[in-house]
Amino acid sequence: METFANWIALAETEAARLAVERVADCVGKQGPRRAINPLFLYGPSGSGKSHLVSALLAEVTQRSPNLQVALVAAGDFEALVLSEDPPAVWGGIEGGRKALRQADVLILEDVQHLSARVEETFVHLIDRRLARGQQLVFTALVGPAQLSHLPTRVTSRLGSGLVVGLGALSPEGRRTFLQECAKRRGLQVEEEILAWLAEHLTGSARQLQGAVARLAELMRLAGRTLSVQTLAEHFRVEEAANRPTVERIVQRVGHYFQIEPQQLQARSRRRGALLPRQIGMYLARQLTELSLQQIGAYFGGRDHSTVLHACRKVERALAHDVHLSGAVRQLHADLA
Repeated sequence: METFANWIALAETEAARLAVERVADCVGKQGPRRAINPLFLYGPSGSGKSHLVSALLAEVTQRSPNLQVALVAAGDFEALVLSEDPPAVWGGIEGGRKALRQADVLILEDVQHLSARVEETFVHLIDRRLARGQQLVFTALVGPAQLSHLPTRVTSRLGSGLVVGLGALSPEGRRTFLQECAKRRGLQVEEEILAWLAEHLTGSARQLQGAVARLAELMRLAGRTLSVQTLAEHFRVEEAANRPTVERIVQRVGHYFQIEPQQLQARSRRRGALLPRQIGMYLARQLTELSLQQIGAYFGGRDHSTVLHACRKVERALAHDVHLSGAVRQLHADLA
C-alpha cells in the first residue's frame, strides 16, 4: 500500500503531497491547522493522484481507526444516486448512500466522468457535508474550470476549496523517479542508463515504474550492466510511442479540453473548438518538425498564415492568462 513514507518526493507533485498531508493532519486532529475542504487534485493519468489518495486513507485509518472513510469512483457514485446497480461492496443502494452521507472522509475519484444528471443530489450532498465539517477530496484529469460539461453549480463547489495540480514529470523529475525506483529494487544502474530512460520515456510515473521493472529483468538476464545501445534496442517501441506527433498532440489536447479530436481537425469554426485547435497548432509547431503548411493541412486544411496567427495568439495569451499558461505547460510537459 502507498504511504507518505514511501512516496517519492518530486517538485511536480510536492504541493499536492503537502496538501494531502495537511488534510490527514486536520482529519486526525494533529495540531491547530486550518482545514482544507474540499481538496481537489488534478493531473494526467499516472501522475500520482491515486497513490496520494491511498496514502491519505492509510494515514487516516492508522491515526484514527474509528473514523469512517469512503473512496468512490465517479461511475459508482452515479450508480448509487440513480439507482443503477451499484457495486455489491456497498451493501446495496441504501448502504452506499449512507456511506456517502456519513463517512468522515469521502474521496470521489475521476469526477470528469460525472454527468449533469446528478447535479441536484451532488450539490445537496456537498453542501450538507461541508456544513457538517466532513472532509471531501476530489480527483480528476483536469481542473474544475475545464469540466465544462458539468453545470456551474457543480464546478463551483468542486473548486471552492484548494485546487492543486500534479504536473507531468520533467526530464529531471523522471530521472529522480527512476533513480529512486532503482535504489528501492537494489539495482546498481549507471547514470547514463538513467539519463537515456529519463530523456526518451516521457510517460507517467506508473510507466516509469514498469520500465525499471523491465530494466531489472534485462540486467538479470544479461548478467551485467547494459550499454545504452543495448538498452535503446530493448526500449525501441516505447521510445517511438512517446515521440511527439501531431496525432498524439490532437488526442491529448482533445482529452484535456473534453472535446472530440475530430473537431480540432474540422473546417468548422465552432467556438468551443477554436482555442483548443489553436493550442494544438502551437504545440505542433513547438514539438514537431512539421512545416506550417503541414500543420495547417492536418488541422482542417488551413493555410500557413492561419497557423502562424494561432501560434502568435497563444504566445500572447500565455503572458497574461494564468490558467491557459498552466494548461499549455502541462500539455507540453506531458507530450515532450
